[in-house]
Amino acid sequence: MGRNRSKQLRVLCYQYGGDSESGLEPAGSPDNWRCVVLEKLREVELLDDPWQTAPNHSRPAACIVEADIDAEDHPEPAPQKGQ
Repeated sequence: MGRNRSKQLRVLCYQYGGDSESGLEPAGSPDNWRCVVLEKLREVELLDDPWQTAPNHSRPAACIVEADIDAEDHPEPAPQKGQ
């Protein structure tokens, strides 16, 4: 999650279920990456599913140029936690 060049909040995320106007490709496809306008998100739910992503995001850097939050599927060790 972060801001685009116009300082608008965006979320770059991997869609693995639900509906999409452009359709949903098979799991792992780079075409399932979405750049979403944060203010347009509605009825967001926290799921009890495992984290799902793909290493091949296909969105240009214009989606987010200033990151506020960066979540990875394999986070780096946290030295503050003794890891």
